[in-house]
Amino acid sequence: MWLKHNFLFRKYLLIAYLLPVTLLLWFIASFSVNVPFGDDWALANFFDKVASGSANFTDFFAQHNEHRIFFPKIIFLILAFSSKWDLRLEMYFSIFLAIVSFCAMYRIAANSQNQDSTLFHLFNIVTCILAFSLVQSENWLWGFQIAWFFINTCVTLAVFFLVVPKKLLPTQRLSLSALCCFIASFSSAHGLLSWIALIPTVASVEGSVRQRKFRLLLWLVLFCLSLFIYLIGYVKPSYHPDIFFFLKEPLIAVTYLLTLLGKSVGKVIIPSVLVGLIIAVNFVLFNIYYIKNYKSELAHDATPWLSLGWFATLFALMTTLGRAGFGIEQAKSSRYTSVSILLVISLLQILRLLIYHKRKWISKNIYKFSSGIFFVCFLTAIFNSSDEIAQARQNWRQRTRGEACLEVIRFIDKSINQQPDNCLDALFPDPDLLKQMAEPLQRIGFRDFPRNITFTTEPVKNHGYIDTPPTTNKPLIVPKNGKLKLSGWAILPEQRSQPKIVFLSYDSNQSFFANAVVKLKRPDVAKSFNSDFYKKSGWEVNVSPNSIPLRETLIKAWVYDPDHKQFMKLSGEVNIKVVE
Repeated sequence: MWLKHNFLFRKYLLIAYLLPVTLLLWFIASFSVNVPFGDDWALANFFDKVASGSANFTDFFAQHNEHRIFFPKIIFLILAFSSKWDLRLEMYFSIFLAIVSFCAMYRIAANSQNQDSTLFHLFNIVTCILAFSLVQSENWLWGFQIAWFFINTCVTLAVFFLVVPKKLLPTQRLSLSALCCFIASFSSAHGLLSWIALIPTVASVEGSVRQRKFRLLLWLVLFCLSLFIYLIGYVKPSYHPDIFFFLKEPLIAVTYLLTLLGKSVGKVIIPSVLVGLIIAVNFVLFNIYYIKNYKSELAHDATPWLSLGWFATLFALMTTLGRAGFGIEQAKSSRYTSVSILLVISLLQILRLLIYHKRKWISKNIYKFSSGIFFVCFLTAIFNSSDEIAQARQNWRQRTRGEACLEVIRFIDKSINQQPDNCLDALFPDPDLLKQMAEPLQRIGFRDFPRNITFTTEPVKNHGYIDTPPTTNKPLIVPKNGKLKLSGWAILPEQRSQPKIVFLSYDSNQSFFANAVVKLKRPDVAKSFNSDFYKKSGWEVNVSPNSIPLRETLIKAWVYDPDHKQFMKLSGEVNIKVVE
């Protein structure tokens, strides 16, 4: 085809492949926040042990929930100690792993003989769109999820080593593939499934019948050995649902499974459960075809994709077995899409091979049909990207507020978790435990949590005001089980970085029991100070009086000035009396 040799065509082709990666890089740069949250905090004590020289093999092998994350911990260590634990580096490393995975899949696709270049690029661009899809936003913006991308990379490389480097002896290729599966097995629980998923590809490696049987037997022995090592000292997490939940509620379990599979392509016109059903039925049908025609050229070319599809399917089944008891809503979590999307990629690549091998049956409309698939996937990706960007922007706001709150965590009272809009909630639900986990980070120099911050009660410049309720000598009566609405505005004068949080204290306490988010429009403040920096300087919060003593109390509001390490008091105080 002459276009293949056309410079402009190659240029646009390169742009098409690079566009999804470029969008993803922009996404990470725009919405990543360098603050630990959720499972990230489980690494704090581990880093502390390594820094002090007291870490041993057990610390690497220890369970995290139901997972063994031995190899991801090595990656975390290298990245953390080379950057003082800048979590954005972990997110960019996840993109690197996804690039390696896609390159391996591209080479696997290119390994087929006598294929149509137009079909090849159409379907591989769609694969690229899926591999870097923003549907996986939760994982892209969470450094801890390196394990998921790392396992995907291990599995795709395991398949790659079995089918692509023909110059290597079969024994060498099998050894490299087995090494990848072993690493995957101790990166997260579903990594163990790689051994089973690769059975069709292992069986397809050239050799006599006796050699193939021996390899399969050895492969299964290696799987059993990995599983045995994995289960040494294993304890099922007590808070996980009953693994036999699917027997008690089979309908919920099946719905969970199909929803999980359907969410891999994001939001579409039809419900996720129906999308999942379509994906599952098509994969089952191809498996039936494969078994009946396993000696055909089509089956041979499709075997690597069958293994990737098996891996994603087994992952979905394992997740359903362990998590269906949490409810169907949990199946919609974008964290699962990084693995389940491999099933969609597998089906698309199998469809490409089917179109090529059966092109005489499908007739001259194959390019129209393929282009239709391309544009449907492209438009779906654009539609989903806008949703994910909106959600990422919301998460960014929450985490940046959490980051601002974390810096002064030594002055946060544990009772803050009883309050709405608790700024630490986005990072970890238990403020007391969070304080304990923050200490190791201070010791090893990964974070700075100041101990001595000045409380300036009469700042030279006005930093804000409590507007509601108005200041009065007579106390406002507030029921203990009621709500107290506070609102006002807050700024950091003459600074470009404006406060994200207003902290609330009572009486002379130098600790905060509640906070408010600074985000409301206050054009009056911007006009008064003649600065657009203060357009969104308003704040409002409904405080629960549960943590306030049953007596007359003065509520005060503060903003933190990180440049001068000071809490600056806002004008006005609210006099209240909490009663039963």
